[in-house]
Amino acid sequence: FILDKTLPAGMPKSIKDAKIMVANTSMDTDKIKIFGSKVRVDSMAKVAAIEEAERAKMKAKVDKIVAHGINVFVNRQLIYDYPLQLFAEAGVLAVEHADFDGVERLAAVTGSEIASTFDHPESTRLGAAASVDEMIIGEDRLIRFGSVKKGEACTVVLRGASNHMIDEAERSLHDALAVLQ
Repeated sequence: FILDKTLPAGMPKSIKDAKIMVANTSMDTDKIKIFGSKVRVDSMAKVAAIEEAERAKMKAKVDKIVAHGINVFVNRQLIYDYPLQLFAEAGVLAVEHADFDGVERLAAVTGSEIASTFDHPESTRLGAAASVDEMIIGEDRLIRFGSVKKGEACTVVLRGASNHMIDEAERSLHDALAVLQ
């Protein structure tokens, strides 16, 4: 299975015997979400205390995720720099902003479910793959999940000299697959 994403800098480039968590969760610092609201402080020390509290909260969230025993974390949403750093330090390959269809298919073929809370590791179903690594096709970097748990996934990469050739190849492949069904 190939996911059309690139690995962030500092992440491991290859993982063997991958335990995969697919998630749809916010991995940025909490923001005040009420329009027009403001926080007033009378010193920079209080601003630093607020920022430190946000960092501690994010570290606790990353620690909960890592406690599931995973070594690959694929998130539907953005992952800010600090959590990416924490994942890299823990040896977890983290992928951010995976497209919704890709996340759904990845969860299906790896045998996982899309997680949004992390308080109960025993109730979270993790996915598995023999390997996860970055590959290059042409000029594109992609993430390959090798020997996925379900074993029912196949990614076909079509390349050609022009869009017309690719369109023709895609139609031919579609026709061939329709005959097999």
